[in-house]
Amino acid sequence: MEVYDVRLKRHGKRKADIRFIIDVLLLFRPGIIKPTEGYRTLNNYGMLKSYVRTAVRNLKKNWVYSGINVVGLVVSLTSCLLIALYVNHELSYDKFFPDADRIYKLVVKRKYPGQSTDYSTVGHSWAKIMEHDFPEVEKTTRLFDPFLVYSSKQVVITIRTSDHELKTFEENFFNEADSSFLDFFGVELIKGDRKTALSRPDQIILSQTTAKRYFGKDDPIGKIVDGDMGEFTVAGVFKDIPENSHMKIDLLSSLGGQRFRQRLDPEDFTWFMSHTYVKLKPGADVKALEAKFPKMVDRYAGAQLEHELGQSWERYKNTGNGYFYRLQPLRSIHLDPTHLEFTLTPGESSIFIQVLTLIAILIVSIACINFVNLSTARSMERAREVGVRKVMGGRRSQLILQFLTEAILISLVAVILTTVVVVLLLPYFNDLVARQLRFVLNAQMIFGLIGLALLVGVLAGFYPAITLSSFSPIMAMKSKLSTSGKGLLFRNGLVLFQFAVAIVLIAGTIVVTRQTNFMRNKDLGFDKEQVLMVKRANDLGQQMETFLSEVRQINGVESAAATSSIVGNRADVWWQKFKVAGSTEILTTLSMMYDDSFADLIGLTLSGGRMFAKQTNDARYVIVNEAAAKIIGLENPIGKKLSGVNEGIDGKITITDFTILGVVRNFHFQSLHDVISPLVIFNAESRVLPNAYVAVRIHDNATTRVIGSVETLWKKFVPGQPFNYDLLDNFLNHLYEREELSRKTFTIFSTLAIIIACVGVFGLSAYSANLRTKEIGIRKVLGSSVVQIFILLSKGLAKLVILAFVVATPPILDDREQLAR
Repeated sequence: MEVYDVRLKRHGKRKADIRFIIDVLLLFRPGIIKPTEGYRTLNNYGMLKSYVRTAVRNLKKNWVYSGINVVGLVVSLTSCLLIALYVNHELSYDKFFPDADRIYKLVVKRKYPGQSTDYSTVGHSWAKIMEHDFPEVEKTTRLFDPFLVYSSKQVVITIRTSDHELKTFEENFFNEADSSFLDFFGVELIKGDRKTALSRPDQIILSQTTAKRYFGKDDPIGKIVDGDMGEFTVAGVFKDIPENSHMKIDLLSSLGGQRFRQRLDPEDFTWFMSHTYVKLKPGADVKALEAKFPKMVDRYAGAQLEHELGQSWERYKNTGNGYFYRLQPLRSIHLDPTHLEFTLTPGESSIFIQVLTLIAILIVSIACINFVNLSTARSMERAREVGVRKVMGGRRSQLILQFLTEAILISLVAVILTTVVVVLLLPYFNDLVARQLRFVLNAQMIFGLIGLALLVGVLAGFYPAITLSSFSPIMAMKSKLSTSGKGLLFRNGLVLFQFAVAIVLIAGTIVVTRQTNFMRNKDLGFDKEQVLMVKRANDLGQQMETFLSEVRQINGVESAAATSSIVGNRADVWWQKFKVAGSTEILTTLSMMYDDSFADLIGLTLSGGRMFAKQTNDARYVIVNEAAAKIIGLENPIGKKLSGVNEGIDGKITITDFTILGVVRNFHFQSLHDVISPLVIFNAESRVLPNAYVAVRIHDNATTRVIGSVETLWKKFVPGQPFNYDLLDNFLNHLYEREELSRKTFTIFSTLAIIIACVGVFGLSAYSANLRTKEIGIRKVLGSSVVQIFILLSKGLAKLVILAFVVATPPILDDREQLAR
């Protein structure tokens, strides 16, 4: 204690250490700490300063070693932090809504004979039933997607500005909702009365961004918005829904419009067009509530289907049909592993999030292992230092603290540099993952980073500190240290782990890349190249045939046709119920529609029968794919009858007979995420196309010129309507953007992990070479070549690589299965 009394006096004479004295004096404030404890704290404070000063001196002296460790940690911590920001963003979806833990979405698994499909939408009448029949339910609300109601995803909106100028906008996020929607989700209304904003007929509210885009600084309240869905009066402006939500809404209209009202008037439990949300009362048992759903289905959906189909509900279920409802937690919608049809926005793969999290952990682990390997590789260099400290009275605990201080100091430097690198790289990372992630350096983040530095420092420095402090002072001073079998086994185990991880990541990267290439290059069953798809062709009305005729006259156009679907787009096909002649069973298939020229334009192939032809009226004929022919159960379906079952707006059931004209070979009319389902194709002569496109096949090297000519023709036929198009191959590539982004993200971070792991090889090599310096010198003197010495030093690593491959093989096989899903 006298030493520190003297040191305190010396410090008192130095202006530079005034802060040190103040810190010490503060320890003796009444009621804070006892004087004896203050001296002990002073002692520890001085020791800490000594540890830090010595650590800095050692790190400067061995700057190459320190630099390698810092760079490795910076790369690993940057990767870990970026992944953490992304994962935290994906896990934060919909958590900002009030009472989010009590909000659920009603979803359904629709079972068909031989197959089943999960839907995120349900019959619009279930909301009222949920509130009325189940005391666990506090309230419900509904949101409607225009595609499910009007067979049109994109809506054209026209407004008149204050200068009496007409402006047209194409909107993809137009929805209709119950008047209770705002209160249910706690949506903030910036302008307007939230009690009446969605309660009156033909009213609409705009998001803050949309209102500014439409009207600038003008007040939008009371303005008229004219669209495909009708004419609406702006009744409010709501605050933009945050990006981390499964729902994106730019325009929200009331359900009071006459056109939509006709859809809701008949009670319906089997037409899946409503996104229905349920808020449960506090303490409600979700599983107990879901257990009541089968009886609910029997009572309501069963009665409806008995009336529609003319057969008993029990018999219908016995043929393989069924409706299985469940409650999907709001906060897990974005990462729900179930592939649901008709979701509001695409979700993220929960497996991908888990894999990224695992990679982040592995990257930091590998960096810590490198630290251990590099520290032990230098152990001989520091043996004399340890011996001198122990001879001078240094305790092992003090040596451990000294080495841990060095590790933590390196980690702190790495964290500071990581912060700078993350700020610089975040905009590029946002582009990579298509997100708007933010890195806010607030108090919580600062403490988190300090905690991360301490954790990494302790993890990386603990083993070297224990190992280095255990050296015998006499043996260390005589340089007669030898490597123990346990120590060597432990270090080899660390390198084995690194190699195994690297092999798994390399294999995973190859699998992800091959899967993405497979999606891009797989034979889809049709020719997607050089096909222009003109959207919103419904605007042509009765001029469709004239427009097609003139398009065919354009130089560079090979053919043109009309269709209800962009082939490969799941959103453009619909479900259709059929009765097979001679059977009471109801089959449900997907359906699309095209004219007489479309099949030849995209190159569909027949396996039997014939295609639609211009020379004949094929309005009462249909073409089925091989999957549909299989479930129909007929060996030769050509000429057999199918009866289409349709429900009108008034609830009446109509039966229309069709004859199977041909069987087309299976093609991917949905994305590659879906198996090829049964498909029935109608001829455009049978009804008005619900959602029309014009397909144009273009000769090579004429794409730009033809697009310009088609646009000119479009403006001639439908002036004032926007010309919207896409090239079929580009559109299909966009379907797999998430997979491509996932591939790039996975590849980048896996590559970084592999590079960092390679540094571990350097650590072990340096350690091995350092121990065998004299042996290598003697061998060279005796005539050994560089190649022989290289083989001598590499044998151990080669064995580790082979063993790592054996260890990593089972995880590789498991990863292939997971990623293939």
